[in-house]
Amino acid sequence: MKVDKNALPLSCGLRTPFSSLLGRWRKAAPFGLLFLIVSFAVGDERASEPEPPPQPSAPRLEQVTFKDDAGIERKTAGRVLIEAVDGGLVVEGRDGRLWRAEKERLIAREPTGETFSPLSPAELGRQLAAELGGEVDVVTTKHYVICSRAGKAYTRWCGALFERLYAAFQRYWKNMGFEPHEPEFPLVALIFAHDRQFAEFATKDAGPDVATAKGYFSADTNRIVLYDLTATGQGGAGNDAEITKRLAAAPFNVATIVHEATHQIAFNSGMHVRYADNPLWLVEGMAMFFETPDLTSRTGWKTAGAVNDLRLGQFRKQLERRPADSLTTLIQSDARFTNPDQMGPAYAEAWALSYFLIKARKKAYVEYLNRLAAKPRLVFDDPATRLKDFRAAFGDDLQQLDQEFVKYVRKLK
Repeated sequence: MKVDKNALPLSCGLRTPFSSLLGRWRKAAPFGLLFLIVSFAVGDERASEPEPPPQPSAPRLEQVTFKDDAGIERKTAGRVLIEAVDGGLVVEGRDGRLWRAEKERLIAREPTGETFSPLSPAELGRQLAAELGGEVDVVTTKHYVICSRAGKAYTRWCGALFERLYAAFQRYWKNMGFEPHEPEFPLVALIFAHDRQFAEFATKDAGPDVATAKGYFSADTNRIVLYDLTATGQGGAGNDAEITKRLAAAPFNVATIVHEATHQIAFNSGMHVRYADNPLWLVEGMAMFFETPDLTSRTGWKTAGAVNDLRLGQFRKQLERRPADSLTTLIQSDARFTNPDQMGPAYAEAWALSYFLIKARKKAYVEYLNRLAAKPRLVFDDPATRLKDFRAAFGDDLQQLDQEFVKYVRKLK
């Protein structure tokens, strides 16, 4: 079954004031993946006559003026994805960025009389170059628009890596029975010349906690943000051979690039939906499933689903002291991913569980993906609902599943 996020209603009235929809930003360290998690009551539960389903129509392009969280006035042309009863909005711009406009910060909302359409790669490239300012290179590939302050060689190298990963992702899941769709928007990557440029931008864009990362994907802006990992005091590498040589000294850096790029692909192909409830064990496990680098390859990455030796080793080390309810706590809540003392084991177990389910429970895993991909935006499931969804796909006996899972992972090589 193909689940397309763009088939969701572009405007859905909410019975709850918009201010209560604005939850907390969660930074899923260590890679700085940003999610907006929101919780609200659906409201009036009195019985009423069912309304006929709305007929799909072309989304309208509107001009929305509002003040952002910093009090800066913004004007964006986009489509309204969500409208609360008090008039608060979630707007998707033509570049794929999501904006939140609370009622008290909303200045104007004007129809343009036009139909919404994404920016072309050329238009998007010009917008990004103007946003970053200074000397930048804009490189366009089949699916990506890359705006870079790094050297041209590194920018092209990243573009080849992104496209190779994209093709493998699409091919892998089609073979599994899940039908990812083509991204509606060009996929954006910002690449800075070195870690200092990156940290300066990341602090303003995503917060100081992200500034020390190697890169991140923002569900808000729909961009991956990276820097030249080959850069030294003498600058970045000048060709593919030198890039590979320098990255070989720290292969985990390549894994980070692949990890964040996988997040972006998954959120733009119908697998995950931005601003919906996306369990972190699934989202992070998916990215780690693809992240294993291969520096014998010209582009630093070769295939999907290789055993991740680092994550496997981490998981095996924790098996002797692993709590009996570890599987349950991983599934029902994201709390372990935000606790510094539990974060490492949570990531390792998320990879191990994802690897087991993808390899040994293929049909059920695809069923689970489809179930979650159909979740509405701005609804955050409680622990009981998360467990219910998981059991619906993989069975009620979590203890038996856990035993099979651990046995399977023990045998991996």
